[in-house]
Amino acid sequence: MSQTPQHGSAARGQQPQQQSGQSQDAGQLPQQYRQSLDAVAQAVAVCGWCADKCVESADPNMIECIKLCEDVVEIGEALLAVGPRTSRFTPELAQTFERAAQICAQECGMHSKSHCQECAAVLPQTAQQVRQLSAQGGQVGGHSGQPFQQ
Repeated sequence: MSQTPQHGSAARGQQPQQQSGQSQDAGQLPQQYRQSLDAVAQAVAVCGWCADKCVESADPNMIECIKLCEDVVEIGEALLAVGPRTSRFTPELAQTFERAAQICAQECGMHSKSHCQECAAVLPQTAQQVRQLSAQGGQVGGHSGQPFQQ
């Protein structure tokens, strides 16, 4: 896979990684949980890049692709914001993100552009990893919706 996700906007590419991997609390997250959030950050970057490329093409046939990619970006950013602090809303957001990723992957898979194909390849893997966030029920390390102990 190419390194194209880095071509997305700096806010999309860097902000989620800071939230999922560099906060004080993230160091106490279980490795699998952290990997799921890292996968979400990657999907946010790839979908942001795909949406930007579709906008640049000015092709009216790409409107649905742009909308779905932006949905994944925005839902993913919300998940990255609440996931590390074990919000009671994490499981619902994870389920919503999973659905958005699956639908976006289907749409992107119908387009031959390389950015769409990369998006279609990354999203199903991310959706699979995110399932564990919804299965956690907002509980990580024995906490339920409570901040991590420092």
